[in-house]
Amino acid sequence: MNNQIITVTKKEIIDNVRDRKTLISSIFMGAIFMPIIFVVMMNYIIGMQQDKAESQLEMTIMGIENAESFISFIKTKDVKIKEFSGNAKQAIETKAEEAVIIIPESFAEDFSEGIPAKIEIYYDATAKGAVNVTQRRIKSLIREYSRIIGLSRLQLRGISPIILNAVFVEDHDVSTAQSKGAQLMTFLPYALILGLFMGSMYLAIDTMAGEKERNSLESLLLNPIKRSHLLIGKLFATISFGLMTMTITLITFKLVMPFMPLEELGMTLNLGFKNITILTLVLAPLAVLAGSLQTIVATFSKSFKEAQTYVNLLIFVPMIPSMALMLMPVKEKLWMMSIPVLSQNLVINQIMRGEPVTIISIIVTIVSSLVVGIIFALAAIKLYNRESLLFSN
Repeated sequence: MNNQIITVTKKEIIDNVRDRKTLISSIFMGAIFMPIIFVVMMNYIIGMQQDKAESQLEMTIMGIENAESFISFIKTKDVKIKEFSGNAKQAIETKAEEAVIIIPESFAEDFSEGIPAKIEIYYDATAKGAVNVTQRRIKSLIREYSRIIGLSRLQLRGISPIILNAVFVEDHDVSTAQSKGAQLMTFLPYALILGLFMGSMYLAIDTMAGEKERNSLESLLLNPIKRSHLLIGKLFATISFGLMTMTITLITFKLVMPFMPLEELGMTLNLGFKNITILTLVLAPLAVLAGSLQTIVATFSKSFKEAQTYVNLLIFVPMIPSMALMLMPVKEKLWMMSIPVLSQNLVINQIMRGEPVTIISIIVTIVSSLVVGIIFALAAIKLYNRESLLFSN
């Protein structure tokens, strides 16, 4: 490699490493903090829901005297009963209660006559945390009680309960523990690609818009070095930071995965050496694409702040396919592997679900992303030779 390019690359990397603010923003926040905080939050949420599901259920009931058989039934299920009086809707809205059951006075009469008796449940379906666990447990108990009473009534009339089952459904769930784990980790493709984009973002802004704002670009160009070599050196430095952030993100996820409560949920996630290698190979070309694209945007910007605003918008690039794949089922096709960012998302999803990734898919993903990245890099070099862009105020 040309010595001038190597010198510029080393200089930009050293300058960026010395900038602690940049390191914290691009590496620590994106590559280290994000995976750790995700694992901590998932452990807390899952633990809270499990504790709620295993703890004694408390049912807040108004009109206990109207349904003695129902109250007797739920007592056999080790349910703690709390008598309620007041406005049920207000109690839910003020979060004084998670759910309130109202048994109308007509319940006993309807029940004795064999008419479907009504039980009212007040709750907030949009409630966060483990509140939904309480709602589900209450509804499950009421359905169980209704089923038992219904079957008993049929038997008393000499009718086989089997008559209720006109169709028998036999479930065959072919999902694996790893595919279930992948469902929990649907955000992983976006996190990895986002970390890569964030890693190269600050260096791309500083080496272009930052140089213009500090008025140091003119003196830099007075050095006996080709402009193309100068920009290639800057691009190499930018791309190297993207690659470094991507690598640290992968390593961090690898280290924190054992602390995820996946086994307790009947899930697994394989991030072994083979899968880490495939992820590295398919994500690496994106560093070229991201660094070049961010450099182009920063070249058009007149100040560091303006470049930061525009380059931040590029974060939506990895967000679009990641969000689309979270919401829509997509069957992988070979032609999809030729679309940068989308192809990386597809490969990561296949790896997480434990599905085999074909060699041709990996090759097409790498080549297509690398080609697009090189095209953006050549465009950046061409723009760097335009005086109007470099010295515009």
